[in-house]
Amino acid sequence: MAESNHIPKDVREAVDGVRPGADIRLLAFSDLTPDGSFGEQFLALADDRLLVFSCDGESPALVKDVPFSEVSKVDIETLVGGAALRAVVGGRREDLISFSHAMSDAFGRVRIQLDALIEGKPLPEVEERAKRCATCGLFLGEYTRVCPRCLRKGATLRRLLTLTKPYTVRMVLIGILMVGGVVAGLVPPYLTAILVDDVLSPRANYSLVIWLVFGLAAASLAHTGMEIWRNRIAAWLGARISFDIRGQLYERLQWLSMRYYDHHPTGTIISRLTQDANGVQDLLAFALPVMLVNVVTIFGVSVVLLVINWKLALIAMVPLPILFVILRKLWRLLRRAFHNWWYRWRRFHGLVSDALGRVKVTKAFSQQQSEIGRYFYRNDDLRAAGVLADQTAGTFFPVMWLIIGSGSLLVWYFGSMLQMHEAISIGRIIAFLAYLHMVQFPLEFLGHSTQWITRALTAAERVFEVLDAESDSESSRGDIELEEIRGEVEYRNVGFGYEKHQQVLKDISFKVKPGQMLGLVGKSGVGKSTIINLLCRFYDADEGEIFIDGVPLRDVSLWSYRGKLGVVLQEPFMFSGTVAENIAYAKPEATPEEIMAAAKIANAHDFIISKPDGYDEQVGERGSRLSGGEKQRICIARGILHDPAILILDEATASVDLETEEQIQEAIGRLIKGRTTFAIAHRLSTLRHAHKLVVLDEGRIVESGTHEELTAKTGTYAKLLDIHRRTSMVEVTDG
Repeated sequence: MAESNHIPKDVREAVDGVRPGADIRLLAFSDLTPDGSFGEQFLALADDRLLVFSCDGESPALVKDVPFSEVSKVDIETLVGGAALRAVVGGRREDLISFSHAMSDAFGRVRIQLDALIEGKPLPEVEERAKRCATCGLFLGEYTRVCPRCLRKGATLRRLLTLTKPYTVRMVLIGILMVGGVVAGLVPPYLTAILVDDVLSPRANYSLVIWLVFGLAAASLAHTGMEIWRNRIAAWLGARISFDIRGQLYERLQWLSMRYYDHHPTGTIISRLTQDANGVQDLLAFALPVMLVNVVTIFGVSVVLLVINWKLALIAMVPLPILFVILRKLWRLLRRAFHNWWYRWRRFHGLVSDALGRVKVTKAFSQQQSEIGRYFYRNDDLRAAGVLADQTAGTFFPVMWLIIGSGSLLVWYFGSMLQMHEAISIGRIIAFLAYLHMVQFPLEFLGHSTQWITRALTAAERVFEVLDAESDSESSRGDIELEEIRGEVEYRNVGFGYEKHQQVLKDISFKVKPGQMLGLVGKSGVGKSTIINLLCRFYDADEGEIFIDGVPLRDVSLWSYRGKLGVVLQEPFMFSGTVAENIAYAKPEATPEEIMAAAKIANAHDFIISKPDGYDEQVGERGSRLSGGEKQRICIARGILHDPAILILDEATASVDLETEEQIQEAIGRLIKGRTTFAIAHRLSTLRHAHKLVVLDEGRIVESGTHEELTAKTGTYAKLLDIHRRTSMVEVTDG
């Protein structure tokens, strides 16, 4: 709904010029003109008219005026270089407004809102995925909501510190050792001053030598011992915190729904478990303690310097304002250089990851030289960024040292003046310079720790983003325990879209009785696998309801439900391990006899015992040591051993030869007996004996019935069957 106070004045005036006083129910702006060039148009639903205006001139000009009551359908047509929102008006298709691909999501939301109004439903509120930070406008990564510029460092740090609560004793001990180490480190310069003034001077007190040397040694040993003790505790604590974080992340990832994984690539998730978890570990176990040590050191040294001679202390601080002004400019260059380097490093990492994942394809098409060229281009890009970053850092830190060191020069000069007037001793000047030198490293560390800590806190925020992620299905797991499932399944007016504004299924309704087999038929992309995904409750339906034995699926406990599902996919899932372990994956407590019995039913026993190690044969990564048909039969054996109430077959024979398919079909025939079965098949002939077929087109059910009933018609199923027969004849001829 377009709110009146958010409607621009020129839009209001343009609409009033056509429909005076009309209620603007929907408003959307595009970035292309009617001729396809970059410009601006806007679409407004004003009362019962769809109005499109071009903004090329001094004032908006009307381009389209369509009666909304005559619009029966709205969709988006992808074009070269852009897309268009199209409507079916009075039976004819008509382009309403063009836009670039960058605005596809926005107009996808417009489409679903218009669809709802066409069907007489209230105007829905659709969620917009933010591309920029709502606070500062900074562009965010595609898979993150964390803005490094607006990162709430304090809140994130406080939450991070809660992770250390189980280890409070060790944290307190680290704090005590940290303060003790700083105090021990402040002792040697003070003793050195006494040594110079009272031992090495003309009024030498040689009886103090042994005590001073002993004090220096004791202070050094105490400082070193406490540093070693603190570092060892910090190392243990860091590893333990990293262990805890990875455990929490992995546990949370297991419970997140498939919708989360649709929007987060595998590499991003792995980086959360590795790089981001390690970043949090480094921050809590090392960066924060070291930063606190440096802050305490600077504070302690400052106090000592003021006690030794407050005039010299103020003189030593003269370069600090100059340091702040100069380094602020240099720091921007350094931050930009390292950000550029990190960005190129991520691109380089992505290139290598993709290249290694497609080695077989690269070799098959003899593209090694092309891959090498692409690699060297990115590698050289990374080298140049690294050189720039290192050269900038190589300029930044020497300048920093020079300015900090200028304080020592001032101390030498004014200290000498004071010593000549016997206002300060030589020993105190030397101690003063030693203390001044002690703050150089802490100042340097604090100078470049801001970026480091910001990156670590950003990593922590990304970790929390996963831990706090809303799960679509697992967040409401239901509490109805189904001890047994008869297998009655009903879809009642189900609608769903992987993106809220792009529906894949529309008004799907059918019912399957216990023990029946339902075949899902249609071209690729019409929603067959989506129906299966909803049945597995990988996603929740946006509209309508799914019932299992008369109980809404949303209210059923996932533990009790999914344990009674069996799935055999087109791409068989295998993990590194033995054949027996793969068969028993869904029933780890299965006995060898049960595993073997399941393999026999699945027509897998004969090829398994022909292997050198039989059921103890290693299948390799993703089953690389087995053929496609062998892997599929092992997956069927897994399903048989699981003994599910509802069986799902998703293109289970699509990627095997005819002879292997015959063996698999025979095994499937045994598997489906007495079970409610949902089947998607590449070869329609395999669905001939299904109790019911549901034919889908553009996300809707266009036909349903038995094979004989649908064949007798001249509808979609008959056409698909005819295409399949002709394709099969070509395969046989080629064979």
